[in-house]
Formats: sequence, structure tokens, C-alpha cells
Amino acid sequence: MSRDRAKRQRTVAERAGLRWPTLAQRTARSVLRLPPNSRVRSALLHRAAQAAFEAWNRGDFELVPYIDDPAVETRFTQNSREVVGLDSVYYGPEGHCRAMEAWNEAWQDWDAEIDEVIDQGRDQILVIGRIHAVGAASGIELDEWGAVRYTFRDGRVLRVDGAFESDRNQVIEALGQSGSRKREPEPRRLWEYLKWS
Repeated sequence: MSRDRAKRQRTVAERAGLRWPTLAQRTARSVLRLPPNSRVRSALLHRAAQAAFEAWNRGDFELVPYIDDPAVETRFTQNSREVVGLDSVYYGPEGHCRAMEAWNEAWQDWDAEIDEVIDQGRDQILVIGRIHAVGAASGIELDEWGAVRYTFRDGRVLRVDGAFESDRNQVIEALGQSGSRKREPEPRRLWEYLKWS
């Protein structure tokens, strides 16, 4: 995708983050300060994850240096092994961008459907999704589960751990999570208690 086209597809929040870089960091810190598993925090994290995947998909990494900690580490595994074509670890925001660029170069077309965002405490989230991709050189089709754990420090991404597996539970286990969080039942509204007999 051309650089101009990628810029035109940015959200208002992404444009504001580039115009005022500290805004993105302050917003992330504020969201991460919300109580873990609160509805507002969950909704904002899901929205941020979706925006991040869309920016990655279109090859727009301009915001990464502003949201990544200078010491960020990026690692990916597939079927519990290193991903072919990617280094075992990438360092710094530039390394994070190189990892995403290498992924984009390997696939002619790819998309991720976010299935769940699991809040793993104040400074960690796990994003689980279904990955659909077509190989750039081979034309091979990929349809696997993917999970990315983001660890934050002071509102900035400190570590990115990604895994790809054919089974949803395996991809969660590959990142050391035994399963998704238990969903709490929806609170009942007052009128649900007041049933007319």
C-alpha cells in the first residue's frame, strides 16, 4: 500500500497521536490506570487493538516510536518455534517496526479478526484473533489463531510476544496463559428483578 494511501486511512486518534505525540502516551497511561476488567477499559483496549492491527496491516508504523518504550522487545513463535523469516527477537521501536514490515512482506494480503482481548492485570493485555493470509511468493493460504501479549511500562509498550498456532487454546498456552478469563455475568437491571406475576 502506498504511503499516501496509508496516511489517508488513519483514524482521527492516530492523526492526533502523530500531531501531539505525548497525547498517545498520556492516553495509554490513563486507560491502563482504569481498574482491570472494567467495561470502559476493556472497550478502549479492544478499540486500540483493532486500530493497531489495522495500522500494521496497511504498513503504517509512524506512531510506533511514540507508543513503544525505547527498550521494547518483540518476539514471535509459530507452533512453539521461531517463525521462519523472522529473527528470534527484535530490539527497540525500530526492531518492532522491522518485525511488522517482515510480516507484511511475507504476505500478499492478510487480515486479523480480533476474537478477544484479555486483561492480564494493570500492565498486560493479550489479544487473540484469527489470522487469514495469502503468501506473497507462494500464494499459500494461512488460516491460524494468533495471540499477541503487550506488556506496558508507564503507558508505553515494553514487550511484544506473539504466537501463531492452528488451535485457539494452543496459541493461548504458547504465551503462558492457561485460558481466557472467565466472563462475568452481566449485571441485572432493576426492572429484571421486578417481574409482574
